[in-house]
Amino acid sequence: MKTRFVWSALRGGCRRKLGAGVLLLALSTAYGLYAGRQFGIRGSDDHVFDQPLVRVARAMTPAPRHLGTITPENTRELYLVTVISDQQDVTFGLTLLILRSIVVLTVGGLGMVLLTAGSTEWEIRSETA
Repeated sequence: MKTRFVWSALRGGCRRKLGAGVLLLALSTAYGLYAGRQFGIRGSDDHVFDQPLVRVARAMTPAPRHLGTITPENTRELYLVTVISDQQDVTFGLTLLILRSIVVLTVGGLGMVLLTAGSTEWEIRSETA
């Protein structure tokens, strides 16, 4: 049975491209799972390894200016301050999830490009062998 790919042609640049593509896809998948799990845990983004993304998300979703200076005097005001704070947390979490998704999709796309380039080079080398 004849195949389009010859194992002896899998060497050099195409092997490195295929390996890097698989590695980037694996990293992208792992980071995507991490991003999804972090979204479900409130307040879990204080000591994470991707602090630059957390800082960008905080800058994109600033808290209302007067929220920290308000001292609730009755239960209605306390409820309103709590709701505003919760909405701020959800907005921040969604923003961070979107930023992490952008990273996941970019790295995954680069991995797919490397896989395509490596397999195309392997196929061309197989045809000439």
